[in-house]
Amino acid sequence: MISAEITTVLRHKGVINGPIIAELLDDLDFKCINMDIADNKRRKIFNIAVEMFQNLYHYTRDLSIDGYDERELRTIFLSLDANEEYCVLTTSNSIKNKDIPALTEKIDTVNKLDGQELRAYYKSVLSNEEFSDKGGAGLGFVDMKKRSGLNLDFNFKKIDEKISKYTLIVKVKI
Repeated sequence: MISAEITTVLRHKGVINGPIIAELLDDLDFKCINMDIADNKRRKIFNIAVEMFQNLYHYTRDLSIDGYDERELRTIFLSLDANEEYCVLTTSNSIKNKDIPALTEKIDTVNKLDGQELRAYYKSVLSNEEFSDKGGAGLGFVDMKKRSGLNLDFNFKKIDEKISKYTLIVKVKI
C-alpha cells in the first residue's frame, strides 16, 4: 500500500500532444497497478486523467498571444501524487486572462451541484449543444467531479495583464 507520506507517482512538464498523452496514460496506469490501487479506483483516476489531459491539449494546442513565445505559452505541468488516502491529479497551464471568468463560472457551477443535480446538468448541457470541437461546455468538469466524488480545486496566478497560470487539482479517495 502507499505510504502515509505523499509520493510523486508521475510528473511531466513540457508541451503535450497525442503521443505524449498516450505515453503518460500508459505510465499512469502501470504505476497505479504497481501501487495496488483497486481496479475501480484506478479506472476513476485514469478517466479523470484523460479529461484533464484533453483539457490541457485542447486549450494549449492553438494558444497564441502576440509578443509571447508560443512554446512557453503551450508548456504545461501535470502530476499524480498519492498517499494512503488519496491520489491527487494536478495540471497547470497558461490561460488568457479574458478566459478566466467563463472558466471560473463553469467550475463553480459544477462544484455547487450534488450527484443528482450533476446528472441533470450534464443532460441539459448535452441537449443544448453548448460545445464546440474544443469542448467548452464544461462536461469534462462534470465527469471529473462525478468520478472523484469531491469538488474540483482550482486557482489562477496572474503573470501579467494578458496571461495567468491556471491550476486544476482533483482528488480521488483510494
